[in-house]
Amino acid sequence: MRIHLRNSLFKIIASAITALCCLKANAQIVFSTDDLPSQFGWHSRAYVNTGEVNISTRVGQPGGPQRWDFSQPLAAGEIVKRLDIMPTTNSWHGTNFPQATYAERLTTEADGAQSWSYYHIVSDQGRAYYGFYDSVGNPVNPLKAFQAATIDLPHPILFGQTWSRIVDFEDVIDTGLFQLQIAVHFIAQAQVDAYGTLVLPRIGEVPALRVNELHAYELTDLSLGLPLGTQYIRNYYWLVRGIGKAVDLISEAQTSTPPVQLSTAKTVLRVFEFSSRSVADLHIHLEADRAILDWQLQTNTSGYRVEMLPNLALTNWQVVAEPTNNSWAEVLMPAEPQRFFRVFLKP
Repeated sequence: MRIHLRNSLFKIIASAITALCCLKANAQIVFSTDDLPSQFGWHSRAYVNTGEVNISTRVGQPGGPQRWDFSQPLAAGEIVKRLDIMPTTNSWHGTNFPQATYAERLTTEADGAQSWSYYHIVSDQGRAYYGFYDSVGNPVNPLKAFQAATIDLPHPILFGQTWSRIVDFEDVIDTGLFQLQIAVHFIAQAQVDAYGTLVLPRIGEVPALRVNELHAYELTDLSLGLPLGTQYIRNYYWLVRGIGKAVDLISEAQTSTPPVQLSTAKTVLRVFEFSSRSVADLHIHLEADRAILDWQLQTNTSGYRVEMLPNLALTNWQVVAEPTNNSWAEVLMPAEPQRFFRVFLKP
Protein backbone atom coordinates (compact mmCIF):
# COMPACT_ATOMS: atom_id res chain seq x y z
CA MET A 1 0.00 0.00 0.00
CA ARG A 2 1.44 3.38 -0.98
CA ILE A 3 0.07 6.87 -0.43
CA HIS A 4 1.38 9.93 -2.21
CA LEU A 5 0.90 13.51 -1.00
CA ARG A 6 2.52 16.71 -2.25
CA ASN A 7 2.63 20.39 -1.44
CA SER A 8 5.04 23.15 -2.52
CA LEU A 9 7.78 21.94 -0.23
CA PHE A 10 7.30 18.29 0.50
CA LYS A 11 6.63 14.99 -1.18
CA ILE A 12 5.68 12.33 1.33
CA ILE A 13 5.12 8.72 0.55
CA ALA A 14 3.88 6.40 3.27
CA SER A 15 3.95 2.70 2.65
CA ALA A 16 2.19 0.25 4.91
CA ILE A 17 4.41 -2.73 5.40
CA THR A 18 5.54 -4.68 8.40
CA ALA A 19 8.91 -5.21 9.94
CA LEU A 20 10.74 -6.98 12.71
CA CYS A 21 11.01 -5.39 16.06
CA CYS A 22 12.37 -5.87 19.53
CA LEU A 23 10.09 -5.95 22.51
CA LYS A 24 10.19 -6.70 26.20
CA ALA A 25 7.18 -8.67 27.30
CA ASN A 26 6.16 -9.37 30.87
CA ALA A 27 2.44 -9.77 30.33
CA GLN A 28 0.70 -12.87 29.10
CA ILE A 29 -0.40 -12.73 25.48
CA VAL A 30 -3.32 -14.41 23.77
CA PHE A 31 -2.46 -16.19 20.54
CA SER A 32 -5.21 -16.42 17.91
CA THR A 33 -5.56 -17.94 14.45
CA ASP A 34 -5.16 -14.41 13.07
CA ASP A 35 -1.57 -14.58 14.35
CA LEU A 36 -0.79 -17.67 12.28
CA PRO A 37 0.85 -17.07 8.91
CA SER A 38 -1.60 -18.25 6.26
CA GLN A 39 -1.23 -15.65 3.49
CA PHE A 40 0.42 -16.67 0.24
CA GLY A 41 3.89 -15.17 -0.10
CA TRP A 42 4.68 -15.12 3.63
CA HIS A 43 7.98 -16.74 4.59
CA SER A 44 10.32 -17.33 7.49
CA ARG A 45 13.87 -18.63 7.79
CA ALA A 46 15.32 -20.57 10.69
CA TYR A 47 18.49 -22.14 11.99
CA VAL A 48 18.06 -25.91 12.42
CA ASN A 49 20.59 -28.29 13.96
CA THR A 50 21.79 -31.46 12.25
CA GLY A 51 22.83 -33.33 15.40
CA GLU A 52 21.90 -33.75 19.06
CA VAL A 53 21.87 -30.48 21.02
CA ASN A 54 22.25 -29.88 24.76
CA ILE A 55 19.23 -27.81 25.85
CA SER A 56 19.38 -28.46 29.60
CA THR A 57 19.78 -24.75 30.44
CA ARG A 58 17.45 -23.40 27.77
CA VAL A 59 14.03 -24.97 28.36
CA GLY A 60 13.37 -23.15 31.62
CA GLN A 61 10.61 -23.65 34.15
CA PRO A 62 6.80 -23.51 33.92
CA GLY A 63 4.97 -20.31 34.79
CA GLY A 64 6.02 -16.78 34.09
CA PRO A 65 7.14 -14.33 33.24
CA GLN A 66 10.14 -16.22 31.88
CA ARG A 67 12.97 -15.20 29.57
CA TRP A 68 14.33 -17.69 27.03
CA ASP A 69 17.45 -16.76 25.09
CA PHE A 70 17.78 -18.47 21.70
CA SER A 71 19.52 -15.50 20.09
CA GLN A 72 22.85 -17.18 19.34
CA PRO A 73 24.08 -16.79 15.72
CA LEU A 74 24.33 -19.66 13.26
CA ALA A 75 26.47 -22.33 14.91
CA ALA A 76 28.52 -25.23 13.60
CA GLY A 77 26.20 -28.10 12.85
CA GLU A 78 23.26 -25.86 11.96
CA ILE A 79 21.68 -25.32 8.55
CA VAL A 80 19.12 -22.80 7.27
CA LYS A 81 15.59 -23.82 6.37
CA ARG A 82 12.96 -21.61 4.76
CA LEU A 83 9.21 -21.90 5.31
CA ASP A 84 6.88 -20.52 2.61
CA ILE A 85 3.08 -20.23 2.62
CA MET A 86 1.93 -21.59 -0.74
CA PRO A 87 -1.30 -22.46 -2.60
CA THR A 88 -2.08 -26.17 -2.42
CA THR A 89 -2.03 -26.25 -6.22
CA ASN A 90 1.72 -25.54 -6.27
CA SER A 91 2.47 -29.23 -5.79
CA TRP A 92 1.16 -32.35 -7.49
CA HIS A 93 0.35 -34.01 -4.15
CA GLY A 94 -1.85 -31.08 -3.04
CA THR A 95 -4.83 -32.77 -4.72
CA ASN A 96 -4.75 -35.35 -1.91
CA PHE A 97 -5.87 -32.63 0.52
CA PRO A 98 -8.98 -31.09 -1.12
CA GLN A 99 -10.15 -29.29 2.03
CA ALA A 100 -6.83 -27.58 2.67
CA THR A 101 -6.63 -23.92 1.64
CA TYR A 102 -2.89 -23.40 1.99
CA ALA A 103 0.35 -25.32 2.38
CA GLU A 104 3.55 -24.79 4.31
CA ARG A 105 6.59 -25.65 2.18
CA LEU A 106 9.79 -26.25 4.15
CA THR A 107 12.99 -26.04 2.10
CA THR A 108 16.54 -26.83 3.13
CA GLU A 109 18.48 -24.02 1.50
CA ALA A 110 21.73 -25.96 1.09
CA ASP A 111 20.33 -28.74 -1.10
CA GLY A 112 16.76 -27.70 -1.97
CA ALA A 113 15.14 -30.68 -0.21
CA GLN A 114 11.47 -29.97 0.54
CA SER A 115 8.54 -31.16 2.63
CA TRP A 116 4.93 -29.94 2.56
CA SER A 117 2.15 -29.70 5.19
CA TYR A 118 -1.50 -28.86 4.43
CA TYR A 119 -3.85 -26.66 6.51
CA HIS A 120 -7.05 -24.66 6.72
CA ILE A 121 -8.03 -22.03 9.31
CA VAL A 122 -11.44 -22.97 10.76
CA SER A 123 -13.27 -19.95 12.16
CA ASP A 124 -13.50 -19.96 15.98
CA GLN A 125 -11.90 -23.43 16.15
CA GLY A 126 -8.27 -23.23 15.09
CA ARG A 127 -5.94 -24.63 12.45
CA ALA A 128 -7.04 -27.86 10.76
CA TYR A 129 -4.11 -30.07 9.75
CA TYR A 130 -4.81 -32.57 6.94
CA GLY A 131 -1.49 -34.31 6.40
CA PHE A 132 1.91 -33.91 4.80
CA TYR A 133 4.32 -34.98 2.08
CA ASP A 134 7.95 -35.63 3.06
CA SER A 135 10.12 -37.53 0.58
CA VAL A 136 13.24 -36.84 2.67
CA GLY A 137 11.96 -38.12 6.01
CA ASN A 138 10.26 -41.15 4.44
CA PRO A 139 11.21 -41.80 0.80
CA VAL A 140 9.33 -45.13 0.79
CA ASN A 141 5.95 -43.64 1.70
CA PRO A 142 6.22 -39.82 1.65
CA LEU A 143 2.48 -39.01 1.45
CA LYS A 144 0.49 -39.03 4.70
CA ALA A 145 -3.17 -38.09 4.33
CA PHE A 146 -4.93 -38.27 7.69
CA GLN A 147 -8.21 -40.16 7.95
CA ALA A 148 -9.71 -37.02 9.49
CA ALA A 149 -8.28 -33.55 10.00
CA THR A 150 -6.90 -32.62 13.41
CA ILE A 151 -6.95 -29.19 15.06
CA ASP A 152 -3.27 -28.92 15.93
CA LEU A 153 -3.53 -25.32 17.20
CA PRO A 154 -6.89 -24.28 18.71
CA HIS A 155 -8.36 -20.76 18.81
CA PRO A 156 -7.57 -18.92 20.99
CA ILE A 157 -4.47 -20.08 22.91
CA LEU A 158 -3.57 -18.66 26.32
CA PHE A 159 -1.48 -19.49 29.36
CA GLY A 160 -2.75 -22.49 31.33
CA GLN A 161 -4.76 -23.93 28.44
CA THR A 162 -4.68 -27.65 27.61
CA TRP A 163 -5.89 -29.64 24.61
CA SER A 164 -5.49 -33.06 23.03
CA ARG A 165 -5.88 -34.50 19.56
CA ILE A 166 -5.86 -37.87 17.81
CA VAL A 167 -4.80 -38.74 14.26
CA ASP A 168 -4.84 -42.04 12.37
CA PHE A 169 -2.86 -42.79 9.22
CA GLU A 170 -0.97 -45.60 7.52
CA ASP A 171 2.76 -45.80 6.94
CA VAL A 172 5.51 -48.05 5.62
CA ILE A 173 8.67 -49.04 7.50
CA ASP A 174 11.64 -50.15 5.43
CA THR A 175 13.60 -52.62 7.56
CA GLY A 176 16.31 -53.11 4.93
CA LEU A 177 15.10 -56.67 4.31
CA PHE A 178 11.42 -55.97 3.68
CA GLN A 179 8.80 -53.25 3.89
CA LEU A 180 6.33 -53.40 6.75
CA GLN A 181 2.86 -51.88 6.38
CA ILE A 182 1.76 -50.30 9.66
CA ALA A 183 -1.11 -48.33 11.12
CA VAL A 184 -0.23 -45.32 13.26
CA HIS A 185 -2.53 -44.09 16.04
CA PHE A 186 -1.16 -40.69 17.07
CA ILE A 187 -2.12 -39.00 20.35
CA ALA A 188 -0.95 -35.54 21.41
CA GLN A 189 -1.51 -33.86 24.78
CA ALA A 190 -0.57 -30.18 24.97
CA GLN A 191 -0.36 -27.60 27.74
CA VAL A 192 0.57 -23.92 27.58
CA ASP A 193 2.79 -24.09 30.64
CA ALA A 194 4.79 -20.84 30.47
CA TYR A 195 4.81 -17.29 29.12
CA GLY A 196 7.29 -14.47 28.85
CA THR A 197 9.99 -13.06 26.57
CA LEU A 198 11.61 -15.07 23.81
CA VAL A 199 14.90 -13.75 22.38
CA LEU A 200 15.41 -14.69 18.72
CA PRO A 201 18.53 -14.31 16.56
CA ARG A 202 18.52 -11.09 14.46
CA ILE A 203 14.99 -10.33 15.70
CA GLY A 204 15.36 -9.66 19.39
CA GLU A 205 12.83 -9.88 22.20
CA VAL A 206 9.23 -10.84 21.48
CA PRO A 207 6.36 -11.93 23.75
CA ALA A 208 5.67 -15.65 23.58
CA LEU A 209 3.68 -18.56 24.96
CA ARG A 210 5.44 -21.89 25.54
CA VAL A 211 3.63 -25.14 24.72
CA ASN A 212 4.70 -28.47 26.23
CA GLU A 213 3.31 -31.24 24.01
CA LEU A 214 3.72 -35.00 24.45
CA HIS A 215 3.33 -37.20 21.35
CA ALA A 216 2.54 -40.92 21.43
CA TYR A 217 2.71 -43.12 18.31
CA GLU A 218 0.95 -46.46 18.76
CA LEU A 219 2.11 -48.78 15.96
CA THR A 220 0.31 -51.86 14.60
CA ASP A 221 1.43 -54.32 11.92
CA LEU A 222 -1.35 -54.26 9.31
CA SER A 223 -0.54 -57.67 7.80
CA LEU A 224 -0.86 -59.61 11.07
CA GLY A 225 -2.65 -57.10 13.29
CA LEU A 226 0.09 -57.32 15.89
CA PRO A 227 0.96 -54.35 18.12
CA LEU A 228 4.49 -53.06 17.60
CA GLY A 229 4.68 -50.90 20.70
CA THR A 230 4.48 -47.18 21.34
CA GLN A 231 7.03 -44.44 20.74
CA TYR A 232 7.02 -41.12 22.63
CA ILE A 233 8.35 -37.69 21.70
CA ARG A 234 8.26 -34.50 23.75
CA ASN A 235 7.87 -31.26 21.81
CA TYR A 236 8.38 -27.78 23.26
CA TYR A 237 7.48 -24.86 21.03
CA TRP A 238 7.13 -21.12 21.51
CA LEU A 239 4.24 -19.28 19.81
CA VAL A 240 4.86 -15.71 18.67
CA ARG A 241 2.26 -13.50 16.99
CA GLY A 242 2.95 -13.12 13.28
CA ILE A 243 5.42 -16.03 13.23
CA GLY A 244 3.69 -19.04 14.73
CA LYS A 245 6.27 -21.52 16.04
CA ALA A 246 9.31 -19.29 16.51
CA VAL A 247 11.35 -21.90 18.41
CA ASP A 248 10.71 -25.64 18.21
CA LEU A 249 12.47 -28.30 20.32
CA ILE A 250 11.83 -31.99 19.58
CA SER A 251 13.23 -34.87 21.61
CA GLU A 252 14.44 -38.22 20.32
CA ALA A 253 11.76 -40.90 19.98
CA GLN A 254 11.85 -43.42 22.83
CA THR A 255 9.78 -46.24 24.28
CA SER A 256 9.08 -44.42 27.57
CA THR A 257 7.80 -40.92 28.25
CA PRO A 258 10.59 -38.34 27.86
CA PRO A 259 11.18 -36.24 30.99
CA VAL A 260 9.59 -32.82 31.29
CA GLN A 261 13.01 -31.26 31.78
CA LEU A 262 14.66 -32.26 28.53
CA SER A 263 18.44 -32.29 28.50
CA THR A 264 18.94 -32.94 24.79
CA ALA A 265 16.94 -32.42 21.61
CA LYS A 266 17.05 -34.10 18.23
CA THR A 267 15.71 -30.95 16.57
CA VAL A 268 16.15 -27.31 17.55
CA LEU A 269 14.58 -24.74 15.21
CA ARG A 270 15.13 -20.98 15.78
CA VAL A 271 13.49 -18.42 13.48
CA PHE A 272 15.76 -15.49 12.59
CA GLU A 273 13.76 -13.86 9.76
CA PHE A 274 10.10 -13.58 8.83
CA SER A 275 7.68 -11.61 6.67
CA SER A 276 6.16 -9.02 8.92
CA ARG A 277 2.52 -7.97 9.24
CA SER A 278 1.11 -4.84 7.68
CA VAL A 279 -0.98 -2.21 9.34
CA ALA A 280 -4.31 -1.70 7.57
CA ASP A 281 -5.81 1.50 6.10
CA LEU A 282 -2.73 3.67 6.43
CA HIS A 283 -3.42 7.35 5.69
CA ILE A 284 -1.23 10.44 5.68
CA HIS A 285 -2.02 14.13 5.46
CA LEU A 286 -0.31 17.46 6.01
CA GLU A 287 -1.40 19.80 8.77
CA ALA A 288 0.65 23.03 8.85
CA ASP A 289 4.23 21.77 8.96
CA ARG A 290 3.43 18.29 10.26
CA ALA A 291 3.00 14.95 8.52
CA ILE A 292 0.26 13.00 10.33
CA LEU A 293 -0.02 9.24 9.85
CA ASP A 294 -2.92 7.14 11.10
CA TRP A 295 -4.03 3.57 10.51
CA GLN A 296 -6.55 0.98 11.63
CA LEU A 297 -6.31 0.07 15.32
CA GLN A 298 -4.99 -3.46 15.82
CA THR A 299 -5.86 -5.14 19.11
CA ASN A 300 -3.64 -8.23 18.87
CA THR A 301 -0.32 -6.40 18.94
CA SER A 302 1.91 -4.77 21.52
CA GLY A 303 2.33 -1.61 19.47
CA TYR A 304 3.65 -0.20 16.21
CA ARG A 305 6.97 0.81 14.69
CA VAL A 306 7.38 3.78 12.35
CA GLU A 307 10.46 4.01 10.15
CA MET A 308 11.67 6.73 7.79
CA LEU A 309 13.90 6.94 4.74
CA PRO A 310 14.87 10.17 2.92
CA ASN A 311 15.46 8.39 -0.39
CA LEU A 312 14.13 5.05 -1.68
CA ALA A 313 17.48 4.40 -3.32
CA LEU A 314 18.79 3.83 0.21
CA THR A 315 18.11 0.83 2.43
CA ASN A 316 18.99 2.01 5.94
CA TRP A 317 15.51 2.69 7.31
CA GLN A 318 15.59 4.68 10.54
CA VAL A 319 13.28 3.98 13.46
CA VAL A 320 11.59 7.27 14.31
CA ALA A 321 8.86 6.15 16.72
CA GLU A 322 7.29 3.15 18.44
CA PRO A 323 3.80 4.38 19.33
CA THR A 324 1.28 2.29 21.21
CA ASN A 325 -1.72 3.94 19.56
CA ASN A 326 -2.68 4.04 15.89
CA SER A 327 -1.41 7.49 14.93
CA TRP A 328 1.83 9.45 14.81
CA ALA A 329 3.00 12.88 13.63
CA GLU A 330 6.33 14.47 12.74
CA VAL A 331 7.36 18.05 12.05
CA LEU A 332 8.70 18.39 8.50
CA MET A 333 11.74 20.55 7.83
CA PRO A 334 12.08 22.54 4.57
CA ALA A 335 15.64 21.25 4.21
CA GLU A 336 14.22 17.75 3.70
CA PRO A 337 11.95 17.94 0.64
CA GLN A 338 11.23 14.22 0.58
CA ARG A 339 10.44 11.67 3.28
CA PHE A 340 9.32 8.07 3.02
CA PHE A 341 7.57 6.35 5.93
CA ARG A 342 6.59 2.79 6.70
CA VAL A 343 4.59 1.41 9.63
CA PHE A 344 4.83 -2.06 11.16
CA LEU A 345 2.91 -4.17 13.63
CA LYS A 346 4.87 -5.45 16.59
CA PRO A 347 4.41 -9.14 17.54
